[in-house]
Amino acid sequence: MTANFLLSLPPAYLFGLGLAAASGAYLLLALWRVAMSRFDTALPRAASPSFLPPVTVLKPLCGAEPRLYECLRSFCEQDYPDMQIVFGVGDSGDGAIPVVKRLIAEFPGRDLALVIDGGVHGSNLKVGNLVNMARLAKHDIIAVSDSDILVARDCLAQFVTPFADPSTGAVTCLYKAAPASGLASKLGALFINDWFLASAMVDADMREVAYCFGPLSAVRRDALEAIGGFARLTSQLADDFMMGNLIAASGYKVRLSHVVPSTVVAENFSSLFWHELRWARTVKAVRPFDHFLSVIMEPLPLLAALLLPYPFLGGWAVLAAIVMLRMALHCLLHARFSFTYSACPWLLPLREGLCFAVWVASYLGSDVHWRHRRFVIGSGGELIPQAVRVQSAITVVGL
Repeated sequence: MTANFLLSLPPAYLFGLGLAAASGAYLLLALWRVAMSRFDTALPRAASPSFLPPVTVLKPLCGAEPRLYECLRSFCEQDYPDMQIVFGVGDSGDGAIPVVKRLIAEFPGRDLALVIDGGVHGSNLKVGNLVNMARLAKHDIIAVSDSDILVARDCLAQFVTPFADPSTGAVTCLYKAAPASGLASKLGALFINDWFLASAMVDADMREVAYCFGPLSAVRRDALEAIGGFARLTSQLADDFMMGNLIAASGYKVRLSHVVPSTVVAENFSSLFWHELRWARTVKAVRPFDHFLSVIMEPLPLLAALLLPYPFLGGWAVLAAIVMLRMALHCLLHARFSFTYSACPWLLPLREGLCFAVWVASYLGSDVHWRHRRFVIGSGGELIPQAVRVQSAITVVGL
């Protein structure tokens, strides 16, 4: 009788029930992983790590981004005995240069340098910047960090501890979002905190890490040389992912640190959509199956279309259950990671609708916008420019 009843249900409703079951199972798993995880910024740090190898931090920059001074200063203030920081830009008129020069003057006891080098080494200008900067790297542990990252004073000391194991070739970490003012920035932060962070925690606990995240990663010099250096990544859109992937493939371990720094999110609605579409198409290029399955993390619009036409079958109750699980995860993440904004569960349906729209749009093309340039994503995540800019001239400041 049960089988006959199921067969009598509309196919669209049955599909909706299956999607809701998968989404509910994911959200329950995410709740459990977040509740039990060691990635917890509310817990006290390990005291005074004894392993503190010399470290070079590479900070590729492009423009005077919001809170740039605060972000860069948080690295200059690290409680770390032997640290070099190399800032790099590709244009002598870059708006980040005055900020860096201010920090060089403010921290005369720090080993800080600014590289201004317009040399292009591939379609990924950020990685080309790293190639130019890496020539100045003095130390065998090389950290790479985005310009919009805020870190605690003990971040680097905690972050490099996995390198005490000589089999470790790279270390990376999860990250959370600190939004600037405005609804678009808050929606961007919600994506990072409620969708990316939760799913990355689930993924990290289910399989061995073999990738890096862009906001903050570090690599052993010999492991980087084993994969061909940063030059190997100059035509890759997902350069951080590929760096970790190649290092793992070369026989080194990639470790995930318990450190969770903050990334500053400052968006308007246009930049938010194109930014997230670039992320989505990048994931689609390097992990296509995972990207396809990510629809179970943002099913509300599709569930509404599939279930709500049949209210007499309980579609409203199923949809409400998924919304409640998402809200529970939102509140748990806030409790565990002490986000810089108040919990806002009422924004989650809007945020999920945007997630679903970006997911659909990711399958409608392979082009992306990045730093005012257009690219096409080739096989394996290759970044193919529609225009190439070539510059020259090298200047080093602060040595």
